[in-house]
Amino acid sequence: MSIWRLLNTGALPGTLNMAIDQALLHLHTLDLSPPTLRFYQWQPPAVSIGYFQQPEAMNLSPCPSLGIDLIRRPTGGRAVLHQNDLTYSLIAGTKEGIPSSLPKAYHLICEGLLAGFRWLGIEAKMGQETPAGRPPEICFLRSSIGDIVCQGKKFVGNAQMWSGSSLLQHGSIILEPQNETWTDLMVLNPVSKEGFYAELKSRTTSLLELLGYKIETGQIIAAIEKGMAQILDLTFETGQLSPEEWALARKIAQDDRKKEEIPGKTHHNFG
Repeated sequence: MSIWRLLNTGALPGTLNMAIDQALLHLHTLDLSPPTLRFYQWQPPAVSIGYFQQPEAMNLSPCPSLGIDLIRRPTGGRAVLHQNDLTYSLIAGTKEGIPSSLPKAYHLICEGLLAGFRWLGIEAKMGQETPAGRPPEICFLRSSIGDIVCQGKKFVGNAQMWSGSSLLQHGSIILEPQNETWTDLMVLNPVSKEGFYAELKSRTTSLLELLGYKIETGQIIAAIEKGMAQILDLTFETGQLSPEEWALARKIAQDDRKKEEIPGKTHHNFG
């Protein structure tokens, strides 16, 4: 049975979080990093925008006054708020059994997430909305393939990035409602704010709302580890970032290379 690495890197600044994901992906393509499931959070909180998203399309000027960073992800898609959330990333490739087909890769990894949520008593499913027209600027206002919903509301948004035959998929799991923070972040008139809040409330949910109590992140990580191991037919061993991985991540963060186009990579997101 295959053994993959399990990481919990805790709460880090957004630029470093994204740089670690990129470093793990790059080194995996060189066979210098093992297949890895990583969990992390963000300190300070941040809004991550998709690789191709234009921040001018959203007026997020209140971010600095609220202590929230604005970060660009290496993956596509729309804006995600990393506050009261748990983020995961999975780095593996076709040689470890990840399908090269985009929908099939999403389906396989999301099945692992769904199995994990079942360990917590949550019966969820993948999103099924068909994209039509310009997508909303906020990821969680649309749920389609690659996303996870429960009771018709989205609580997990995922994104992918391929480099050769190696995949990075990462996603945000909402732990507690984000509606008030999102409403404070968007510069809207009072009527628009009221409607925006109502739309968020009608389309998104959180583990707190689904379970009825606040769950420890360690319990979520343990459940998803079990679900992923079951679906992918493997075992996880807890590990740490290697000195080489740390060095590359710090260099990427310092150079701000996540804002640059890197040949050979494709970016996908349906959230």
